[in-house]
Amino acid sequence: MKLKTFALIGSLTLVSGCSWLYSEDGLVRDSSKDYEKAKQTQTLKLPENYDSNHIRDRLPIPQLTEEANRAKFGEELDKRPPSQILSVGQGMRIMRAKDHPGVYLMMTNDELEKLLGDFFKRKEVEFKVENGAVVSDWVLQDNEAWYRSVFGTDLPRFVRTKYKLQLNPGAQQGEVGVVVVTQERELMPYDEDKWVKVESSSRVETEFLNELIGFIDYQDRLANARNLAKLKQGISMSLGRDVDRNAALIASAEWQTVWLKTPEVLEPFGFKLNDKDRSAGQYFFEFTPNEPGFFASMFGNDDSVVLDLPAGAYQVVVGGRNSGPVTVTLIDPDGVPLVDGLMAKIYPFLTEAYGRRQRAERG
Repeated sequence: MKLKTFALIGSLTLVSGCSWLYSEDGLVRDSSKDYEKAKQTQTLKLPENYDSNHIRDRLPIPQLTEEANRAKFGEELDKRPPSQILSVGQGMRIMRAKDHPGVYLMMTNDELEKLLGDFFKRKEVEFKVENGAVVSDWVLQDNEAWYRSVFGTDLPRFVRTKYKLQLNPGAQQGEVGVVVVTQERELMPYDEDKWVKVESSSRVETEFLNELIGFIDYQDRLANARNLAKLKQGISMSLGRDVDRNAALIASAEWQTVWLKTPEVLEPFGFKLNDKDRSAGQYFFEFTPNEPGFFASMFGNDDSVVLDLPAGAYQVVVGGRNSGPVTVTLIDPDGVPLVDGLMAKIYPFLTEAYGRRQRAERG
């Protein structure tokens, strides 16, 4: 009999939590909110034999302001920990000193607009682009579940929100910022069939921004996986000119693939990478010619190929990111693009290296 009693109590605990034990009407009255009912007590009175002329209120309690009276307290307070922006993507950083949450991304304005469009399409939400912002239709959050309707919940049945994603110029070259601003927010309680307007918060905007960041990071990882697969394939290169009419290599591949493959191609010839600026499509190398080797290049070993170039600091520009053919231009230590003759001399070695499926292992 005792075992059945304990089992029954355990079942009730699972269903109703601890409300039967710790609550206003429970077995043990919950006194944690008693401070909310505190009232002013009577003024302290002294016995008649004491002089009260020197008594004064040394620590007066100021009256609450109108704003303080409107402030939330007790059960109305949000007890959840602060919501943080999940800046996880490559080339992504948090935007500081803003009234609404935002991040900077290393991409063009057009690229970001396309990503935002793909994001809302994935969520099956209508949107429009206007005045440098992407504005969404209602984004619905569904909390409906049978167990909530049976056992009760503090969550609303549905919540819907309209957002404006503002696109701002980046603080650094080659980046663009996006800021999340709530336009409208409504909820539908479980016991009603009508929408009720409610205020938004920084938490709501931050959580939506984190969802967007996760989507962008996922798309970036997919693109990197595709590019890595392409890097294993050879790139066909021809000799031609870039948009400035300088001698250059013309690639038969996407800009991103050529951009990622270029350091791998140049490193065995003596180019040591020092820095890069993806937004400008520029690499910065220190070039030291290799020691001569006998027919090394015939066997796919670039480490012994001696390029007929002076040693020093070089820039390599991968052009055609937004339009036109993808090109690779070398700029010598004097800041001058390689002349036709020099480019023609090194072209056979570079085009062969770009064209390989995989660079030969060093022996």
